[in-house]
Amino acid sequence: MEAPQIDSDAPNPVRVDWEAFYRSYRKPGYLPGFEILNKLGGGMFGLVYKARKESIGKDYAIKFLKVDDDNMLDSVMREIDNVSFFAQIDHPNLVSIEDKGTVDGIPYLVMSYAGDETLQKRLQQGDMTREDALHIFVQAARGVQALHNHSLVHFDLKPANIFLKGDVARVGDYGLSKLVSASRNSLSFGRGTPYYMAPEMLQRRGDARSDVYSLGILLYECLYGDVPFRGDSEWEVLRKHETAQPEFPADALRGDREIILRCLQKQPEDRFQTAADLLRAMQAPVALGESMMIGSGLEMAPPPPATAPPPVATKLVVPPPIPAFRDAPPLPADGNGQRGMPFQDSVPTSGIVGLFVRMVFLLLEVTVRLIMLPVRGVSAFASHGFLWLMRLPFRLMSFAARLIGVVLVIALIVLVLVTVFSLFAVA
Repeated sequence: MEAPQIDSDAPNPVRVDWEAFYRSYRKPGYLPGFEILNKLGGGMFGLVYKARKESIGKDYAIKFLKVDDDNMLDSVMREIDNVSFFAQIDHPNLVSIEDKGTVDGIPYLVMSYAGDETLQKRLQQGDMTREDALHIFVQAARGVQALHNHSLVHFDLKPANIFLKGDVARVGDYGLSKLVSASRNSLSFGRGTPYYMAPEMLQRRGDARSDVYSLGILLYECLYGDVPFRGDSEWEVLRKHETAQPEFPADALRGDREIILRCLQKQPEDRFQTAADLLRAMQAPVALGESMMIGSGLEMAPPPPATAPPPVATKLVVPPPIPAFRDAPPLPADGNGQRGMPFQDSVPTSGIVGLFVRMVFLLLEVTVRLIMLPVRGVSAFASHGFLWLMRLPFRLMSFAARLIGVVLVIALIVLVLVTVFSLFAVA
């Protein structure tokens, strides 16, 4: 299913035929080995369909890339070969790329099926709790860090690219935004993306820290339900990314503001240098198997200085030299003593049920202490009293020896005095 190379100088170059696609995509055998079931979504950049692999009955998501300019097709086909690098990454929070190819001149990618729902749809429903929002965001940030660990950058993070299936969030569409870098859509990279674009992207410069900026926008939207910068046009939004500071709701936690403001610094060197640094500042696990660092009195040291991963050499970006991460002051503590933003706030119990539960646990604690009281007494006697009894004879013998010594000394003194008096009496 390897995508063929297209020679634009050939007498009859392959052209994109969307009319043929719409006529035939539901017919059996249109895409060899797959049955296309239904449309999952679409936009300026491409159309995504759910498909089932006929040989094993497994569901996949197939993205058919939109290339509006036939003159750009050859460039896109050359760039799509680079997707093989992304296909080597296997991470539970990434939508894996399984295959690629072309049909009717339309390039497509076969990806693992990550569910019909996206973070964008969940946000539009407006019923996410803080805990759910942070749970999804942490998984997305871990997926982005997995890309950075392979020296790959997403460049197009947005809620529509975060796919949800059950409790699992996966980052998708990585490695695709650069495919339209020279087309007329290169500014927006798809509908809505300017809301999440780092300032340096306007100068066609970017690296992993550009993804950190986009994560900061995502975190803001997850917590407060909207992006920090809006405007009447894309240019107005992009200008705000360059010059404006985000405004926070009156009830925003101080730790939340500190984390988000660090992500949204205008200069890349002033941000968290990696998604891992961002997760550590949130006291969230960076990888599977790491323990949650949560606690009401937890004091967490600031993350050590880190060097940003090497930038990806693509036609889209010409990254500047990455300066060394300068030491940043520790984030101020919240009222609960935690540094930065706790991954999950502790919710105090209230009401009759909460009071009953607290009384039950208090009764259990008192009962355990009463039961342990004689045990502690026996333990104290076994550890101290027994040794005291063992030492008692030796202490008595020592006392008796000292007493005998004192008596002998007194007797000797008396004998000397009697002898002296006797000598004086004879004289």
